[in-house]
Amino acid sequence: MNIRKKEIYKWFLPIISLSVFIGIMLLVKLNNSVVLNIDSAVTQWMIYIQQANVATFLHTIAHVFSPILVIIYMCILLLPFLKRRIVMPFMEVMVGYISMEIIKVSVARTRPADKLVNVLGYSFPSAHTFEIILVLLVSLGIIKRILRNTKTLYFIQIFLFSITFLVLFSRLYLRVHFFSDVAAGVFLAYGWHGIWQNIANKLIKNLHNC
Repeated sequence: MNIRKKEIYKWFLPIISLSVFIGIMLLVKLNNSVVLNIDSAVTQWMIYIQQANVATFLHTIAHVFSPILVIIYMCILLLPFLKRRIVMPFMEVMVGYISMEIIKVSVARTRPADKLVNVLGYSFPSAHTFEIILVLLVSLGIIKRILRNTKTLYFIQIFLFSITFLVLFSRLYLRVHFFSDVAAGVFLAYGWHGIWQNIANKLIKNLHNC
């Protein structure tokens, strides 16, 4: 694969991911029946499998891994390895979080009426989902570069993916988000991360060439 094809491939998946996000957002704004039916079906399934002790556990998970706390955890985890270079990952997740909140206010989708816990703010996209996915992508990208121990890396990956799954599942189980909110959060995070990384790498490369 030549250099030009590699560059195109780096941009392809993030742009596709952002395009999917925009598509979901438009369908949500238009109250598309397909999206509404899928959201309703997932909500009904969550009601069917609901148990009080599981709800309490997932509510705790949601608190412990709230968007702002997840950013703090990432900085604490990566600071010893990156030192001053922590600025770029921190900027990526913070600018991403602010951008996501602007989108959330712009879409202004109300949360499910039958949510299990009292949560303020709009529903689309899921902030928990966006931030945990973004932090996962940023952290894994850095950890894979600096960690040589394969077993340690394997266990870290299992831990991070397990936490991510629990956070995403908690959004649906507690019925504080629709399925489309969570799906949109995943696509937005992946697209944002890919485009940010491509732009950042290009800027760093240009600075080194100066």
